[in-house]
Amino acid sequence: GIDGARVEKILDMTSITLNKNSVPGDKSALVPGGIRIGKPAMTTRGFNEDEFMSTADFIHEGVQIALEAKRSAPSSKLQDFIKFVASPDFPFTDRVLDLQRRVEAMTTKFPLPGLRGI
Repeated sequence: GIDGARVEKILDMTSITLNKNSVPGDKSALVPGGIRIGKPAMTTRGFNEDEFMSTADFIHEGVQIALEAKRSAPSSKLQDFIKFVASPDFPFTDRVLDLQRRVEAMTTKFPLPGLRGI
């Protein structure tokens, strides 16, 4: 019931960076059915099993927000969805900001390589 493009947009708003990704059976590369997560980037930062589990939980929560946003969007077009979630009237802003706060609370404990001590 959701695609990678919409999930990518919502998760980007929560400070989770991943990519929409085509999967078998997709009809469009612009609106693919999957997402791709950069595991090497996470392990380089020092994530272990606990952080991977938390990341999976965060992504699941973001997918749930994306599903609700898709149902509330004014049309089924991706372009309208993107405008809807960026609007000041987006009804799920508080949930997105709460998720972003929790994501950043975890990830700031794992600095990016090359930026330590800055």
